[in-house]
Amino acid sequence: MLKKVCACAVLTAIVAAFSLPTASALPPINIGWKAKYVEGNSNAKFVESAKTANCLVCHGEEKKIRNDYGKAVGKYLTKAKITDLKNGGDNDALKKYIEEGLGKAEAEKSKGGKTYGELIKAGHLPSE
Repeated sequence: MLKKVCACAVLTAIVAAFSLPTASALPPINIGWKAKYVEGNSNAKFVESAKTANCLVCHGEEKKIRNDYGKAVGKYLTKAKITDLKNGGDNDALKKYIEEGLGKAEAEKSKGGKTYGELIKAGHLPSE
C-alpha cells in the first residue's frame, strides 16, 4: 500500500512539473536589452526603472504573456534563431541579431502613438 502511495506521489510530481508554465524570456534578449538601453545611460531614473521592471519591460505579471512591447520585440527576435546562434557559438552574430531586432522594435508604434524608440529616448520604459 505504501509503495502505491509513493509511486502516485512521484508520478503526480512529475506531471505537475511538466505542466507548470515556463517563462518565455530568453536571457540573451534581456542581456542585450540592458546592454543597449541601460548600461551607460545617464538618465538615473530610467536606469532604476529598468532595473526594477526587469522582465516586466517585455512581459506582464504572468511571465508567459508578453506586453505590447514584448510582442513588437518578438516579431524580430525568435527563440529558434537565438538557440541556433547560441549553439553555433557565434556570440558576435547573436549580439548583432539581438541589437538589430531591438532596433527594429524601436520603430514600432506604442498604443500612445509614439514609437518605442521615442519612449526610450524620452526616458520612459517602452512598457509604460
